[in-house]
Amino acid sequence: MQRLCPACFTELAEEANYCPVCGKCMREPVGQTLQYVGGMPITTVFEIKDCAIHIGKKKQGGE
Repeated sequence: MQRLCPACFTELAEEANYCPVCGKCMREPVGQTLQYVGGMPITTVFEIKDCAIHIGKKKQGGE
């Protein structure tokens, strides 16, 4: 499956977190929790959204 930057349409590597051309972040936190540990706030991200445009078929199972 091909990944493209939604800002400048540059093709991205599968593991890219930022666009190498325009610098747009491709992964944004969607779910996070805030806890206070010893008086200090600790944010834990438990879900991340891939903001890249996906083109092509998603690979299934052993195909």
